[in-house]
Amino acid sequence: MEKQAITLDTYPQAITTIEIHKLPKILQEGHQFLMDAKDFYHTEPLIKETIDIYLDKLNAHIPKEKKQISLDGVSVIEMEFIKRFLEMHRTVQSRDKLKQYIFDLQKAISKKEISKDSPAADHLMQIQEKLIVQHNNLILEEQVKVVINRKWLRELRKMLKNQSDSSDSNQELGKMVIKEITPSLFSPINAKPLSRSTNAFKLNGALGELLGDLEQYELAITIEGDQGGGKTRFAYQLADAFAEIGNRIAIFSLEIGSRSDLITRMKEEYLQPKNQNNIFISDQLPEGYKTISKAAKDFNVIIIDSWNKTGLPSQDFDRLRKQHPSTIFIVIFQRTTQKTIRGGTAPLFDAGINIKVVKVDDTFKNNYAVATKNRYGFTGIKYNLSSDKVTM
Repeated sequence: MEKQAITLDTYPQAITTIEIHKLPKILQEGHQFLMDAKDFYHTEPLIKETIDIYLDKLNAHIPKEKKQISLDGVSVIEMEFIKRFLEMHRTVQSRDKLKQYIFDLQKAISKKEISKDSPAADHLMQIQEKLIVQHNNLILEEQVKVVINRKWLRELRKMLKNQSDSSDSNQELGKMVIKEITPSLFSPINAKPLSRSTNAFKLNGALGELLGDLEQYELAITIEGDQGGGKTRFAYQLADAFAEIGNRIAIFSLEIGSRSDLITRMKEEYLQPKNQNNIFISDQLPEGYKTISKAAKDFNVIIIDSWNKTGLPSQDFDRLRKQHPSTIFIVIFQRTTQKTIRGGTAPLFDAGINIKVVKVDDTFKNNYAVATKNRYGFTGIKYNLSSDKVTM
């Protein structure tokens, strides 16, 4: 039976049967781009074209034929999940990797791709329960070494071997590397955890709650939102918070002249006197990209208000991030009348955090910032720009 091509609509289900980590690097990157950009597929022609190219290459790469039949009561999809779990044996797994497996398995269960009458059903339920416990015991970027119990390991491998022997179409499932067996899947809860990255840090107060535990490497934050909502004010609040923990800040105030009364008022309102010695401002960009690049060598944090005033293409945003991985970039982007990012949405996918500033009314007291994307923490938390407090 000819396998139907994977489309954007069928992708969520189809991807559960594909081991992303075993795909060529370019397809792994394509998968990540699709997951980040799929919401813009029907509104951004460039994104649509890129995703279509990825899907074409993915369809060309995967086998043209794959029988989703039941072999001795165990479906190919069920066998794939068992195989994925076995491949975790004696490997270090991140919280995100465990979460992805759990998510894929729960989705397959909800779609009735996992049969409760299957010989594999009890094993899959046990795998789900164990990994959920392990996932919940981890925090943020913490990792754990997965080791499967000897008896259980033998049972799972025997099940795969029996299934692979029953059909030539699944012989590759039997070619598993037998690794050294150790006694337990879990470690004691009071065992010393693996050390977390020394590069991790957190801002003080409410902004720390909003952004979560950050990693300095290639960190970029985009700010966009309603006109008059307070994007520049929020950038100054971030400047103060980053200076508070010892960073030197450079602000390119390209929208508002550095000698403007508005800048003076924001300095007095949002920048603590003790932090002002670490914050510098300029309203000029004489050499364009070179000016920003040179500043990135001298400062820990670069704030640009706004990117559209730099005259640079959106691709240079990611270029700066890659060229200066130890410098944090906080960049304001203006919206078009259609409420899309002027100059293209690529920076939203390159940045680790996207912040949207929402104008509630003209009083400014109820305006808030919310993370619409955050690789380091949660989304949906609202930060009130006036009260400096967060709400869910």
